[in-house]
Amino acid sequence: MSGLLSLIIPVHNGTRYLQGTLDSLENQNYEPIELILADDGSTDDTLSIIRSFAGKSRYAVKVISQANAGVSAARNRGFSEADGKYVAFCDHDDLFDPCCFLKLIDEMERHGSEMAFCGHDFIDEEGKQIGRYDDKHSYPKANPAKGIDVLYDYLAGKVSIWGGAVLYRKDFLLAKGIRYTPNCICAEDNEFFIKALATAESVACVKESLAFWRQHPGPTSHSFQALKIEANLHELTAYLRCKAFMEKRGKTDTKAYKALTSLVIPSAYVAYLQKVVLVYGKERFKAMVLAESLRSKLADSSNLMLFIKRTDLYFKLFLAMYFQDAFANLTRKRYEKKTRARRVRD
Repeated sequence: MSGLLSLIIPVHNGTRYLQGTLDSLENQNYEPIELILADDGSTDDTLSIIRSFAGKSRYAVKVISQANAGVSAARNRGFSEADGKYVAFCDHDDLFDPCCFLKLIDEMERHGSEMAFCGHDFIDEEGKQIGRYDDKHSYPKANPAKGIDVLYDYLAGKVSIWGGAVLYRKDFLLAKGIRYTPNCICAEDNEFFIKALATAESVACVKESLAFWRQHPGPTSHSFQALKIEANLHELTAYLRCKAFMEKRGKTDTKAYKALTSLVIPSAYVAYLQKVVLVYGKERFKAMVLAESLRSKLADSSNLMLFIKRTDLYFKLFLAMYFQDAFANLTRKRYEKKTRARRVRD
């Protein structure tokens, strides 16, 4: 085989799904593997499950126990402990085909790529398939492809990339200085993907679904919306960090940079402002968008590409800038409509 594979799994209160994920990784057809299990301040039986698994696993297992510091800090800690030639960051509630990492490594080595990814299907809380990768997404036409080209397809929504289904050469991440941003609670994976793809010369793809992403229904309470506003702010700032990262590395003349700045960041601004309306109300929202510091950023985000490709977002951004009452009323009405529809389904 090609070399040691380090699988990094952060866990916080993961007793419901953790054992299934560990079994899925234990049954991989690739060797050698080291499993790095980072308990991030769990208050349930997570640490006991991890220690019990470590005592039985056929692989080398490193157990990390730390005070709750968030998933990004746990992944960085796991990465610092990794000895593998390859690394992947897996979630504690997802599942993997036995050939997942064998095929990813074979494809990576065949092309000499810095990264490799495969498709992923979607499962519900009980593990039942509820969606397929190719229902909405496609694979890159070229294999391998330049990272910056895959990044454009990813930002444009053509290609989907999910954390557990991506493999990296560890020396590539070290050389490019790519880590998770501490304390980031939303879009931390997106930020990592964008930075890696922006700097990878070659990205390989296994064009089949070998991983299974578990979907969890979210609550709709006001307290949850208050939490979501913080998540939306983290998402926006993650994309702004990606913008600065690409500018520093001379990627401003690429289609990927234009997609990030003209589509993704404006969308993140709209999502954040909608949450401000829902949580803090119309007056707080109006005070924010009338402030010159934010208003200038919204003006920069209003662009021709957004108008052509996402007219709906362009319209919302226009309302937020010039007709705040209309934006707030539209946001509230659509949220109430979705809430009523969800209640009918339930």
